Amino acid sequence: MKIAILADFPLTALTGDTSGRGGGQGCTWLPQIALAWQSAVEFDIHWLVFDRHAAKHESLRKWNQTFHRIPCTSISASLLLGRWPHRLATRRLLDTLRPDLIHCWGTENLNGAPLLDFRGPSILSMQGIIRTYFKTGDLRGWRWRLFRHWERTSIHEASVITSESQWGLNRVTEMNPNAMLRKVEYGVHPSYYNIQWQPEPDHPRVLFIGGFNRLKGVDIMIEMLTKHPERSWKIAFAGGGYLMEAIKKLDNPSVEILGLLTTEQVQKEMAKSWALIMPSRADTSPNVVKEARVIGLPVIGSPHGGHAEYITHELDGLLVSSEDPSAWYRAIDSLCGDFKRCVAMGSANHTLFREHFRPEKTASSFLDLYREMLS
Repeated sequence: MKIAILADFPLTALTGDTSGRGGGQGCTWLPQIALAWQSAVEFDIHWLVFDRHAAKHESLRKWNQTFHRIPCTSISASLLLGRWPHRLATRRLLDTLRPDLIHCWGTENLNGAPLLDFRGPSILSMQGIIRTYFKTGDLRGWRWRLFRHWERTSIHEASVITSESQWGLNRVTEMNPNAMLRKVEYGVHPSYYNIQWQPEPDHPRVLFIGGFNRLKGVDIMIEMLTKHPERSWKIAFAGGGYLMEAIKKLDNPSVEILGLLTTEQVQKEMAKSWALIMPSRADTSPNVVKEARVIGLPVIGSPHGGHAEYITHELDGLLVSSEDPSAWYRAIDSLCGDFKRCVAMGSANHTLFREHFRPEKTASSFLDLYREMLS
């Protein structure tokens, strides 16, 4: 049985140039899925990756799967042309491959364009939920408005919708109450299982990793740091975004700006931090929270996303329901003032999290779904 998967697969992972998070690489959960599929001999798996810098169609055989680099026009041009350039580019290849099933990843890209033309069974795996993210005021411009339009179309065209969280599935149901849904957890890169959590008792420190924007709630953190300039703990920001300058203007020694980090650097920062913070206003299920859970960090997060499903308040982390900066300050300050409590939270449910986020479970779940749909 032949499967065609349209995804923003980081092809550099095939050569070992990058792995996991870092280097501007997205979709950090995909390489470990492909690696786990090496022995899936019952399926002929083809990955289709759009690349506007590619001069011609190229194919690479790796891990008993085929990876296709498909030349295409820019996303902006394709959106203005109703996604036709991407539809035509994939139609030619799909006509040659003749897959039994197609699996499209994400709506914040054009991987779902072939759903309008393919007449066999199809899967759409959600990454972000554009319609909900739009409500935070962070997705501006005509491109995001078109992505929001096509998101609804893709959701209605796919045979099955998957998401890594119930929060994500609930958002899909709001757009299509009749959608066939499956929850499939996206795993954590295997290298995180080798990291030992070693927070420094005398140096309380919390860590944020993600985009510096309103969607991720970084503006709440900036206001919190402005209102409470005197602190006994440090906060480190890893990532980038348009709020970078606002963070720099705080000019406080207790605020660290780490910028974009490689996988190894992220793991090093997590290993010495007391907790991860996730003040997001909307998030399907940020992988960084799963990585923190695997290493053993407590998580202080908002209830607005799939990450809240991995936080049991006062047991293995803290949920802060308010956007009030002072509420966030009190939560972080209470944890950073008690190292024993911090260690106890990190230990709670740690074994369960490490089992839950294994990437081979994600790979197996999708193979089971393929079998079910093609039986």
